[in-house]
Amino acid sequence: MNTPRRMNTDTLALVESPAQLLHVLEWCHAEQSATRTRLVILDPADPVTVAQLRAMAEFAAEEGIETEWFAPRASALAGMRTIAALRGAVGAARRLVVGDPFSGLIQALLPFAKASEVVVVDDGTATLEFASQLEHGTSLRRWDSAPGTGLLRVPLARNARSFFASGRLRLFTVMTVTSLPGSRIQHHAYDWTRRRFGPPVRLRGLDVIGSSLAETGVVDTESYLDAVTSLALDAGAGGRYFAHRREDPDKLRRLAQRSGLRIVRPTVPLEVELRRGPVATRLASFPSSVGYTLPLVLAGVGTRIAVQPLPDTMIRPHVTAGARAFLDRMAEDMRHAASGLAVGRYELTSA
Repeated sequence: MNTPRRMNTDTLALVESPAQLLHVLEWCHAEQSATRTRLVILDPADPVTVAQLRAMAEFAAEEGIETEWFAPRASALAGMRTIAALRGAVGAARRLVVGDPFSGLIQALLPFAKASEVVVVDDGTATLEFASQLEHGTSLRRWDSAPGTGLLRVPLARNARSFFASGRLRLFTVMTVTSLPGSRIQHHAYDWTRRRFGPPVRLRGLDVIGSSLAETGVVDTESYLDAVTSLALDAGAGGRYFAHRREDPDKLRRLAQRSGLRIVRPTVPLEVELRRGPVATRLASFPSSVGYTLPLVLAGVGTRIAVQPLPDTMIRPHVTAGARAFLDRMAEDMRHAASGLAVGRYELTSA
């Protein structure tokens, strides 16, 4: 474990995923605060995620951001040591930048925070649920969590909600959050990513964007494989499937055999992967954050993104009514945000 160093910084950023790190880079670019930011990466257990984080940390180093790594998930003792090591830094930070307000580790650190400002950087569609829960005063809970889970974290979640609702919150996002009482909303358009990478070369055909909805238990695996195989018929020879970092390797092997698509395991977040290119002229995805992010990242490139709806037959029976409602709200939100809608799918264009 790293020992915190003394740096001439006033901002502490805590991230746990490659997408969160990307959005910290976007925030530092927007605020011109890279040299004032201390970035702490709370290492997850998944090796694919760790590899993407390491790749993104190299870009952070290019921007002059000093980075430290901790491995809180190596064991219960490692988690306690991480909290003990960071509590002083969290308490001393004038500004706290958080990637995941639902994280139990982040919530365990918040009681030590005295920051006058807290910035929640985008974490995909979870940002929509965070804003909704904060606005309605409900407990912070991931939309796809099973009933009865995380009961021991209720006090932490309650404290976190109070912390974020205290008037010090700024939400830095690409999501369609337009207002949040007592908070400041700051939208961005991936200016750093578009400046740093691309424009990408375009390839003919269709590529499919992968999803971890099967791994999280939201959709039936066989139905998901059937849906992707159906999309592959439109992809033709050379079609690619960009795997989500949390997708199961065995599922991906079956998908490749059934669909004929070439599996691509991105080494960086998809927004960076596709901005670097090459990128297909058409992309297909199921409802997820890419329906919001890719039109911004690929602005001016001319690639079209077709976001496929999730039929009820794909959703597993145990999925809660709240989770289904969230998926419906997300689809409706994307429908309103989209341009060039077509029946049966939501068309978003980056052109």
